[in-house]
Amino acid sequence: MSTIPPEAFARHDESPDDQFYLQPRLVTHIDTAAIAAVTQLYRELFPPVGPSWM
Repeated sequence: MSTIPPEAFARHDESPDDQFYLQPRLVTHIDTAAIAAVTQLYRELFPPVGPSWM
């Protein structure tokens, strides 16, 4: 089984979802290290100038 403690899955705001999403907000869903990893992956997989059809 997982060794991740249940509190690791706690939300910063435990209010009901319908109340939470009434206010539009800009949020980052992954941490800085994950953003860097995805950025590097994109650099490796996609051309720097984008597809030729653009």
